[in-house]
This record gives sequence, C-alpha cells and structure tokens, in this order.
Amino acid sequence: MWKYRAIKKNRRKINMGKILEIKGVTKYFGEQQVLDELDFSLDEPKIIALVAPNGTGKTTLLNSIANIDQIDSGTIRIFEQPNTDYRLFYKMSYLQDSSILYGNLTGWDHLEFVRKEQGQSKEELQRLVVELGIEEYLKKKVKHYSLGMKQHLLLTVSLINQPELLLMDEPLNGLDPNSIIKVRNIIRALANKGVSIIISSHNLEEIEKVTEHVLFLYEGKLIEKADVMIDAIEYTLVLKDLEKALSFLSRIDVPCTKLSEYKLVGTFSKQQFAVFHSFCEEQEIELFDCQVTNGQLESVYFNLYGQNQRGSL
Repeated sequence: MWKYRAIKKNRRKINMGKILEIKGVTKYFGEQQVLDELDFSLDEPKIIALVAPNGTGKTTLLNSIANIDQIDSGTIRIFEQPNTDYRLFYKMSYLQDSSILYGNLTGWDHLEFVRKEQGQSKEELQRLVVELGIEEYLKKKVKHYSLGMKQHLLLTVSLINQPELLLMDEPLNGLDPNSIIKVRNIIRALANKGVSIIISSHNLEEIEKVTEHVLFLYEGKLIEKADVMIDAIEYTLVLKDLEKALSFLSRIDVPCTKLSEYKLVGTFSKQQFAVFHSFCEEQEIELFDCQVTNGQLESVYFNLYGQNQRGSL
C-alpha cells in the first residue's frame, strides 16, 4: 500500500490557521467574466471536489489559488498568508495538466529539479518513485510518454514537497482503471494524514468514491451539492410483485421500464418516490434493493447544467 511519510522541514514557519480563504474574487478573460465575486473558505482538512463543464472556470480558479493567473479583484489567502507569499511554495502543491512538462527532458530531470528546489533528499524521492511505480520509464524523454505516464509523473512531482494543501486539476485524465484505483487510494491516504485536497475531475463516479464535499462552479460562483435542487432521479429497483408496482407507477406518471422478473428502472421526483415507498409498505411489497442508476452526483450535475452537458463527461 502507498504510504505518505511526514519528513522534517527546516524552513521559515507559516501560521497554519485557516487553510484557504477566498473573498470576492473576480476574474475576466477579455470581456468574459469567469469568476464572479467568488467566496470560499476551507477551515479544516478535507477533500473538496470541484465540478463544472469544460471551459467554465475550474482551471482558472485553481490557477488563481496558485497565483498562476492574476485575479482582477478580491483576495486569496492560504494558511493565513496572501497567495503571493513565496513560502507557500513549500507548503502546497499543484498537479497541473501535462502542458507544463518539457518534452526533451526526462522524467528524472523534472523530478530532480523540483527535489532540489524543495530541499528534499534523494532517498525520499527514490522511495516516492518506487512507491508510485514509475521508475521503469523515468530515463525516457517525456515526449515519448503516454498520457497516463505523464499523469503519473505529474502526480509524483506534486508530492515531492509533502504538501499540506494539494490542488489537482483532472488527475485521472488518461489513466487506465488500475491506475485510477491507485490514484484514488493515494488521495485517501493523503486525506487520512490531514492533507487538504481540492480536486477537479469529470469522473463523477470516482469523485463520489473519495469525497462527499462537492462544489459546483456555476456562473462564476461556487454552489454546494446540497443547495442544488434535483427535479428527478433515476432509480433501479429490485422488488417483489413487480406487476403490481408497475401498475401503480403508471397511475402516478412515473416513466419506468421492466428489466427482469423482479427489476425495473424508473425516473422519480422526490414526491413520487415518497408516494411509491408508502404504497410498497401498505401493500407489503418487499423492496430488495434500491440504487440511484447514474449516481447522486450525476443527477445533481445534469439538474444544474442541463442534459445537453452529457457529452462533456
């Protein structure tokens, strides 16, 4: 199992306090407003998922937190310090996309540069490389890497300084299922050690596996998952006396399809589901299983952004 080691750091101290505080942040690209007086506060370590369609400002927000993109107004403070404080470079890290890599340099070249800048030992870096399983291709130039190999390199780079705040922009891009599981376990291990993580991803199923704390970026502001009104949710149900259930669902206008002798799939409003549940209790229809077909998070996503965003996931 991948382990996260805490190592001693001999650097000027930063007051930890509040992890991240964003106040009134506005950002324009030309005449297009991407962030609109955005507010957010992270007071204790947790995994925060950042969700939105492509081109709506997720990367801009992460870049702004990391002081890569300059904001037009507002303030961003990390560990009670302005995000322009160079000392934060030693306390936080940012996993960006592969465009930051240099094709004519090897993986080792990238890792060694960051290791030296961060003042870490070669032994610690070697252990990290072995634990993440990337040693076999580090001597190759990055231009010969697959997308998945680049993602693994970027992840390793982001962990060299043992960050206490980790920003991750689409870390699952280009990964096969085994690698996705590995990254998921790494994220969990980091969180268990008290690392705060802000992760953007289109993989809603994976997000649901690592955190309940989800923020949607909508019209330049952040909205919590609990604040999104859900019109309808698709459920897959396994129950006794399916025909009686189907007849009742037809009467209350629930669109549904019989999948097998005991299974159906239907799209319920909150009120319809409550009525159906009461009906099953009254009629003693045993409900063996009930699952949200596409996941709760996906239902929230499409209720907020619309069904026309299906192709963006």
